[in-house]
Amino acid sequence: MANHSLVYNEPPLDLGVVPLVIGQEFPDVETCRRTMKDVAIAMHFDLRIVKSDRSRFIAKCSKEGCPWRVHVAKCPGGSTFTVRTLQGEHTCEGVHNLHHQQASVGWVARSVESRIRDNPQYKPREILQDIRDQHGVAVSYMQAWRGKERSMASLHGTFEEGYRLLPAYCEQIRKTNPGSIASVVATGQENCFQRLFISYRASIYGFINACRPLLELDRAHLKGKYLGTLLCAAAVDADDALFPLAIAVVDAESDENWMWFMSELRKLLGVNTENMPRLTILSERQKGIVEAVETHFPSAFHGFCLRYVSENFRDTFKNTKLLNIFWNAVYALTAAEFESKIAEMIEISQDVIPWFQHFPPQLWAVAYFEGVRFGHFTLGVTELLYNWALECHELPIVQMMEHIRQQITSWFNERQDMGMRWTSMLVPSAEKRIMEALADAHCYQVLRANEVEFEIVSTERTNIVDIRSRVCSCRRWQLYGLPCAHAAAALISCGHNAHLFAESCFTVKSYRVTYSQMINPIPDKSQWRELGEGAEGGGVKVDIIIRPPKIRRPPGRPKKKVLRVENFKRPKRVVQCGRCHMLGHSQKKCTMPL
Repeated sequence: MANHSLVYNEPPLDLGVVPLVIGQEFPDVETCRRTMKDVAIAMHFDLRIVKSDRSRFIAKCSKEGCPWRVHVAKCPGGSTFTVRTLQGEHTCEGVHNLHHQQASVGWVARSVESRIRDNPQYKPREILQDIRDQHGVAVSYMQAWRGKERSMASLHGTFEEGYRLLPAYCEQIRKTNPGSIASVVATGQENCFQRLFISYRASIYGFINACRPLLELDRAHLKGKYLGTLLCAAAVDADDALFPLAIAVVDAESDENWMWFMSELRKLLGVNTENMPRLTILSERQKGIVEAVETHFPSAFHGFCLRYVSENFRDTFKNTKLLNIFWNAVYALTAAEFESKIAEMIEISQDVIPWFQHFPPQLWAVAYFEGVRFGHFTLGVTELLYNWALECHELPIVQMMEHIRQQITSWFNERQDMGMRWTSMLVPSAEKRIMEALADAHCYQVLRANEVEFEIVSTERTNIVDIRSRVCSCRRWQLYGLPCAHAAAALISCGHNAHLFAESCFTVKSYRVTYSQMINPIPDKSQWRELGEGAEGGGVKVDIIIRPPKIRRPPGRPKKKVLRVENFKRPKRVVQCGRCHMLGHSQKKCTMPL
């Protein structure tokens, strides 16, 4: 099509663009304009538009004296446009630098749309580099950023549209997933968005009927155009995987919004069960969360996340020796063991005394905390929320909630299939712990006191086991919900199957019940009820237009909080031998002569 040749340092031809030919048709004039821009960029010449209206499009090369020219006209009696005349030869040298007049924001948006559809995290710097490599054109960072914004709006709608669609979206959730809770709250005369609460019936059913009575609470700050905060209450399934129960988006983290969230959670659980289990709740215990839990779950045991407590201790004292003793204290099973570790810490630093007053051990220490955590001491929901906020911060609110729903749905499907393949009585993680207890049980001497009570003797100490009450004086059975080695020794001695004495929440049967319900898909928004039909949207009518919150993201690059993967892993417990009391090995593997 062009007769100018490329030298070594010229940008490459974009071979993905189809050359123009006489008779070529376009569905409308806008498509024609876009195609001409693509041709100009691909062939590295500047385009000058002579005429462009509803019936014709005429353009030529911008270089004086160059004969290249195209005339496109509307077909008689139709809506399409066709190339009538084409002078396809260039006598000019074309564009030699990387900057091209036709590389507008709109062109950038179209160029990257398919890539952004697959990867919403596509960064502006990656966009400008890929455009330079693929098209031989240099665009500015701002052009790349605006092009991405326009492409995101084309694919997912605008942030403003997302808020407008919320009442209809909530209606669709309740309609397609009966028994689910979906409500949106607006505030002020302008109906600005304030709160959104969603909990699917499948999650409610799974938690009430099969999960352990343990909930994690946390939040993540959103970095999108209108900011906001993502709140979540999550349970833990039989195999220790996170099980999101309720999700909310609020305009800002505040005591009032936490109070509202816990109120909605209390109503959700109260409606679905007559006998509310006595919950154990884990969080970072910010003032707003503490007050909300005390108000709506007054009987719940509300403890600290151990990671939060340990990081505060580490940052306060910056002493490795103190931190190691602290972790020994954390996992001490009895009050006597705990107090001995505290005494060791006080000998090193008297400053630990006021710290323990600020973080009372009754709220986190294994020896004192009254709630049952089943060995679950840190907030797994923190990492989940962080990932959701990172993946969705550039999506409008409805698309963000759809991304979360689709991820939870995939978990349900995968875990449902996995549960059906298991043939054991207990889930794999519980099965592993039971087998370890059974292996360690052979180290003990068993003395039977009566039908249900046993005395388990070792070189270190004697423990009392009651198999009817499922209690061991070492407290592991009560704390973890699975028979400890002492209990396993007692059960073996009287011919019982230790697997039968695990809490029901660890069985494969419970796991299957947890994921037995399905989260149904939500129809495309084109099929939702139109505005003005007056359906109720969970406190807001569908015909009320919800506007974005008043808070907007400030200019500039948002700060990123880097959460290291190792922060989410439970710190390794220091193993101490029960025979020789040395660190680094267990009683079972002890080789020291006594």
